[in-house]
Amino acid sequence: MIASDRLVDFSSRRDSRGTLARVSERTFGDTGWVSLALKSCIEHLVPAIGSGDAHRVANTVRAIAHAPTLEQVDDVITAACDAVLSDAYAARDPRSISLVADARTVIGLVIAELRERSEREAVAPYLLRETVDGYVRLVALVNKRIAERLDAVGNLAVRIGSVMQLSAPDLLDIELAGRLHDIGMLSVAGAASVEDVITDHVVAAENFVKSVPSLAHLAPIVRAHHERFDGQGTPDGLTGAEIPLASRIIAVAAAFVDLVTGSTAHKAALPNRACQKIAVAAATRFDPDVVAATLHLLRFRHRTNRSA
Repeated sequence: MIASDRLVDFSSRRDSRGTLARVSERTFGDTGWVSLALKSCIEHLVPAIGSGDAHRVANTVRAIAHAPTLEQVDDVITAACDAVLSDAYAARDPRSISLVADARTVIGLVIAELRERSEREAVAPYLLRETVDGYVRLVALVNKRIAERLDAVGNLAVRIGSVMQLSAPDLLDIELAGRLHDIGMLSVAGAASVEDVITDHVVAAENFVKSVPSLAHLAPIVRAHHERFDGQGTPDGLTGAEIPLASRIIAVAAAFVDLVTGSTAHKAALPNRACQKIAVAAATRFDPDVVAATLHLLRFRHRTNRSA
């Protein structure tokens, strides 16, 4: 079997200007965005294709997909895939050719998902909030503590997103996903270990959200909220920008809420102490940019020994 790291090696050799030249003319409305997107393709999408991991490919596409139109996203990603495919044919590398074909199927599904999302933006946000409110109230009938935590995480997550100046649709997704991210905890009472609890409740929450058509687009966010920035998380071992930004924000919000409210495993921490613990975990457990936004929101200054 041919090793998939050939695609990773290719990503460091390809001249992005050559790829840029193959992007259709309609993409050049924002050459700055095109250059940035191509860099993301070379640094993240190509290795994701080489990994053969569908979740990694899908989340990388979602991370890249910030452009005035989805046609621009499609054009740039198609150009990058064409470049990989051309190199694979030149090298007579059937495994790489197969990996690109598989990735294109996933990419097509993600682009379709993003188009559906743009159509959903015409739906009044209050209707989606009412739907989520209803589910959280049902959770409260079974476990009031979980329901209160869901509300707290959703509220903090959307405030962090606001500090990061995210768009209104992104903020709505963060709010809704934050209020649903741990709904799967209701189904894991009999799990054998902490690891099983984490994996099982993530999958249960993902499946629940998928079952609600108006909220199904939140499923990848919910699935990834226990991923770690350093790749040591679960269930897919995603790393860095492969993790949806909304998931990275929810992870920090959830950690802060857990620290200040306490649990059976530890006593509640004061907000400053909770901020210190989150700051220390930047770039390992958490996205450093999300941590910085959170500390700014909470007016916490991480002091060194020199400044203390």
